[in-house]
Formats: sequence, C-alpha cells, structure tokens
Amino acid sequence: MAALSIAVFAEVDSVDMKIALMVGPMALTNVILTVSQTAVARITQAGQRGVVLGAPAFVYALAGILSPLVTGRLVDAGASVPAGYRSAYLLMAGLVAAAGVFAVCFLRPERDAARLGVTEAETPPAVH
Repeated sequence: MAALSIAVFAEVDSVDMKIALMVGPMALTNVILTVSQTAVARITQAGQRGVVLGAPAFVYALAGILSPLVTGRLVDAGASVPAGYRSAYLLMAGLVAAAGVFAVCFLRPERDAARLGVTEAETPPAVH
C-alpha cells in the first residue's frame, strides 16, 4: 500500500492529494524500522542482540547518505526538475514494493529463531 501511494504521489498534480498521501499511506514506510528491529531481536541470542540490532540501524543510516545522492542524480538527469523528482519517487516506490514483497515472503522470526537455536527464554516478550 505504501509503494502504491508513493507511485500515485509521483503522478498526481493535486497538492491536496499529495498531502493526503504523504500523511496517510506513505507514512506506512516508517513501520519497517519497528518491525525489523522486533524481528531481529526475536531471532538473536541475548548476548549478541545489541551488536545485531546495530546492523539494521547502520543500513537505515545509509539512506541519509545515498538518498540525496541518488535523488540529485535523477533530478539532474531528468528532462526537467519535476520529471527528475518523478523518477526518484517512482524508484522509491519500486524499492518499497520490493522490500515489502521480500519481507512477506521471507520474514519468519519464529522459524529463524528455531533454526538459530534461540530459546524462548532468550526471546523478548511480545507486546500485545
């Protein structure tokens, strides 16, 4: 849903629609940080959890470096500034869609914890 929202955001001209997409469904992309940290914590042994949780944080921090670089290149390469930004948003939509499909297909914390030998006692309690 977030990927579709980003793609629609790139295509519509209505400012009201862009605002609605940005504060609504596009905000769903922020959920992945929480979901991934929870999944990583559930499949990591207690003694290694801090180090392993740092790895996704490192990857997220790379976005602060790569995003402006890639967006700037796409804007510079576009036929116009709006066309360049449209390409950047469509690329982002594709990446979000691919990440979502990847997570749905492969993210199985219980299975991975069992495979890695993480016991229930080491697994942080789930919050309901």
